[in-house]
Amino acid sequence: MIVVVDSGVWISALHFGGTPLAALEKALTEDRVAICDQIEQEVARVLSRKLGWEVRRVEESLGIYFQDLIRVPVPGTLHGACRDSKDDFILECALIAGASLIVSGDKDLLALASFQGVRVVSAADYVRGAR
Repeated sequence: MIVVVDSGVWISALHFGGTPLAALEKALTEDRVAICDQIEQEVARVLSRKLGWEVRRVEESLGIYFQDLIRVPVPGTLHGACRDSKDDFILECALIAGASLIVSGDKDLLALASFQGVRVVSAADYVRGAR
């Protein structure tokens, strides 16, 4: 199964651990993870600018995690699908990748529950076995 892990889950997993890290590890070992430049850029920006990671640490960490992921181009043509339009790129990434699931902690995405056949679940639900 192809899964998109949204940037908030990536950030929480890498910086805080806990359930987001368990979800990320499950996705990386049991499923195929799809990512786009927008997710990668947001993760890098938040880790370095907001959470104080050194740029080198960000690059090394993300380089390790992102090397075997499915990379998809997201042209930004999807608009108004989510109540927070800044999250539309996550949905677009999932659709382009052919993902079955988005793992997210974002309330605006979780409120959708699904979008065009792609389910949206929390990290905790994913760890518990949501498919």
